[in-house]
Amino acid sequence: MIPTVRPVQAAFIRLDGQNNWEQSSNCADIYGDRALGGLRLGDKHATAILPTEPGGTFGGLTRPTGLAVGPDGRLFLADPGGNRILTYTTHLADFAPLWPARETTPPDAYTLRTPRGVALSHDGDLVVADSGNGRVIVYTWPGLAPRWIIDLAGGQPWDLAYGDRGHLYVADPAQRRVHRFDRLWRRDDAYEGGAGALVKPKHLAFDSTGLLFVVDEKLESVVVLDERGRSLSLTDPALHTRVFPPPLSLDQEGLWLPQDARPKCSALLLKGLEVDRRGFLKGTDMMLLARPAGVTYPRRGVYVSEMLDSTVYDCAWHRLVLDADIPEGANLGVRTFTAPAPLDATRVASLPDDRWSTELTVGPQDWPEVLIQSSRGRYLWVQVALNSNGRVTPLIRSMTLYAPRASSLQYLPPVFQEDAVSADFLDRYLSYFDTVFDEIESQIERFTGYVGPDGVPTGEFLIWLGSWLDLQFLAEWPDSTRREFVRRAIGLYKLRGTITGLQEVLRLHTGLRAPQPVIIEHYRMRNYQAHHKAGGLVDGKPFLAGYAFLPGDKEIVHHFTVVLPDQAAPDDEALETLHRLIDAQKPAHTQYDIRIVHPGVRIGCQSTIGVDALIGPYPSAPLGELRLAQSGQLPPSRPRLGYKRLS
Repeated sequence: MIPTVRPVQAAFIRLDGQNNWEQSSNCADIYGDRALGGLRLGDKHATAILPTEPGGTFGGLTRPTGLAVGPDGRLFLADPGGNRILTYTTHLADFAPLWPARETTPPDAYTLRTPRGVALSHDGDLVVADSGNGRVIVYTWPGLAPRWIIDLAGGQPWDLAYGDRGHLYVADPAQRRVHRFDRLWRRDDAYEGGAGALVKPKHLAFDSTGLLFVVDEKLESVVVLDERGRSLSLTDPALHTRVFPPPLSLDQEGLWLPQDARPKCSALLLKGLEVDRRGFLKGTDMMLLARPAGVTYPRRGVYVSEMLDSTVYDCAWHRLVLDADIPEGANLGVRTFTAPAPLDATRVASLPDDRWSTELTVGPQDWPEVLIQSSRGRYLWVQVALNSNGRVTPLIRSMTLYAPRASSLQYLPPVFQEDAVSADFLDRYLSYFDTVFDEIESQIERFTGYVGPDGVPTGEFLIWLGSWLDLQFLAEWPDSTRREFVRRAIGLYKLRGTITGLQEVLRLHTGLRAPQPVIIEHYRMRNYQAHHKAGGLVDGKPFLAGYAFLPGDKEIVHHFTVVLPDQAAPDDEALETLHRLIDAQKPAHTQYDIRIVHPGVRIGCQSTIGVDALIGPYPSAPLGELRLAQSGQLPPSRPRLGYKRLS
């Protein structure tokens, strides 16, 4: 990896994949690889692992189709040749079938035919794509009882993937689309599933942003679908910038399984498993990981830009900065050509070498920037030679041009500019110091963005900025909440110690909206019973959130109660955090209580509109933890074993 150049003033011209590199027809033996996100040697097939490789690893970035990982590190592997599903644990140290292969007519839930995909649902069910029978089968785990069968009439389910919301996505090459099913396995007919954009979709993977990536075997490309199943315009996207579920890794000790649920923990060694040179489980045709193949690259490739117009007469082009990876055994050669008038690509290709500037070489340990050596001119052409030993390739992610050059030479006495040759040398010599000064000036100019809530970088710098305002961020606050506290700090300090101020802080912490939370000052309850002797009270007392609420004489002055819905304090830890937050915001001499309100309305007990009368869904919990007719109900159809669920 080569060093990174510090940013200076705004880029003049940027060349990257977004503008198709502004490359001319004079380029040779290079390829704009969008999967890697840059220019490299060779063509689209000259890569160690193709993004569209048939295993569905998206270039080795994630696990292959047919391999699923359970939360306890258990592996599930589809065996299409053996018509069965295998499982592995470190205790077994080998793959074993969940049940023996069988043949029944018509096929029952345990008669599989070339199963391809396997996944685990958010509810812990085992889901299998029974491709040969055109269906998806949902089994309970670990009981393996058939819970549901999704019949895709005329379809061929190939791969399975689960989204963040628990929806099941099924790649169906026979019907040229991706299907989506909800958590009750009902088809979402509004989901477009890439219809019209896909021809033979076979492999699926979600990245960390929730986008669905699809490998289309017929198109030989990666297609991206949005939440509605519409194809995005980004084809063969820069996969190296995406975060997928991590694949297995291989070293001298063996295969390793990264722990998805505990990314900070070390990977698990999969004892007893071996793979061949293709990444298949040894002795089988079942892939566990994608292994790079030997690739021979061209030893030299040339990038030549189109004519770049500065729109400045007699422009002094400054420098070129490269964002590139240059491995050992490779380098880049950069040279430029300028002209006062436009030239077509044919004339540029026929230029003799002496019309181009001297080629400057950038190696693996060199700074990725070069001073443009060409003379002044409105138009510029950039030529970059990608050189290699044939086994590796440099990768250029972007090229940034800076112009016009503001040289310190103009501030020196005229005697330093009388001789053209010496003036040119001095101009180039001073450009080093000019660049250093530009970097310092740019840092100073950008510093104002660091002291604003929107521009401050995430992490320690945001915490440091909060300390300026005496803000102590809670560990559970996301960056958006922290930035909002910084943005509203002055206003919150003006309201500190008031009901309004405490409500605003609690809303930022919990995400509640007005009128919640409700704060009741006890002194307002002094004559409450006397004013309601005519009735309307239960047992002569007011109730709040289902419990009597009548402060005693010693709890009237300097006491208050905070009323919050249960979503604000789902557990004891969240409740303790609320106490710490209120303690920091309330007047020091006051005392308080917290009342947690659960959804519901009970006349006389929990029926104060705007305070404790909340409308919400019935909760879902394991059997024995709900009270029927009070806090939960059974669904009208298809109740799940061990759970109550609304349909």
